[in-house]
Amino acid sequence: MSWWVDWCILDAGEFSQLQKLEVVECPKLVTSLPRTTSIRELLLKECQGVQLEWQSVSSVEKLEISGFASLKEFPSELVTLTNLKKLSVEKCPRLYVPEMSNCNMFLESLELVRCESLISLPLGLFPKLRGLLIEKCTNFETLLIPDGIELQNLTLLEVLHIEGCKKLKALPEQMHTLLPSFQVLRLIDCLEIESFPEGGLPFKLDGLYIGNCKKLVGGRRDWGLQTLPSLKRFRLYGGSEDVLESFPEEGLLPSTLTYLFFGDLPNLKSLNKRGFQLLGSLKRLVIEKCPQLQSLPEEGLPTSLISFSFDDCPLLKPRCRREEGEEWHKIAHIPWIYSDGEVISD
Repeated sequence: MSWWVDWCILDAGEFSQLQKLEVVECPKLVTSLPRTTSIRELLLKECQGVQLEWQSVSSVEKLEISGFASLKEFPSELVTLTNLKKLSVEKCPRLYVPEMSNCNMFLESLELVRCESLISLPLGLFPKLRGLLIEKCTNFETLLIPDGIELQNLTLLEVLHIEGCKKLKALPEQMHTLLPSFQVLRLIDCLEIESFPEGGLPFKLDGLYIGNCKKLVGGRRDWGLQTLPSLKRFRLYGGSEDVLESFPEEGLLPSTLTYLFFGDLPNLKSLNKRGFQLLGSLKRLVIEKCPQLQSLPEEGLPTSLISFSFDDCPLLKPRCRREEGEEWHKIAHIPWIYSDGEVISD
């Protein structure tokens, strides 16, 4: 609706039952949105001329803003939106977040995507945050976590997803003690990050996902994952063209793992038997896009496995042919076996 200029409202109660409003690609729309206390979800995309009166949307629980080139800071009125639980901001190239900004005491989920001016984010501004996603913010460098008295309420963060932030070099120090509820970490396409923080990752970490982080994978011997008693899920994808020929090395992964995925490892040639011997709780194993992998550990895979899937492993597939392949006896005990989407077990 590129031609739409004015929102004509005849009656203040005209939208009294409206709960979800999406205004998309209306660049000429310059009037205010309707005043209503019923809206729960609001999406504004490519309509940066809209005048948003925050008091008129005080009931909003989910707010998505996309394509506002003029947006530089979170508006100060954000603190008045006591019902706001999820905020998503995308394609706002001038947005940055000063450390002295007003905090929102109620926000639980924050997503920042393609905000090129974002350099740092002070987590202390969102003390009730449970989930944080920062994606393709190409100049993002630092995630700031307060300590001492300022940390009193910052205990709820559970999930952190950082993707495509090529200037990020490190995670916050002491996050293992400053984030006691932290459970899931995803790092994808973060090319400069080299290691986990000194002191390790939070003890309650349940899932760790690493994709295309070459420097981080290069320092994997210092990850210290053995100290994480709650780690159940681990995923490694790409980013190791020159460093991974055997996986997982002995002592790299904790015995608590129940799910293991690795893929897009072009030079992986073998599975480390000592590394797998320690994974006595493993239930599900997934391998993808390992063109040079052709054999499994001589001792076989863990007897605890109930599902084994391998896709795009051309050398391994014929060797795992049911009853006939050289590797079949190593996996015959697994109830469910899949290869390239097909079931090959009984």
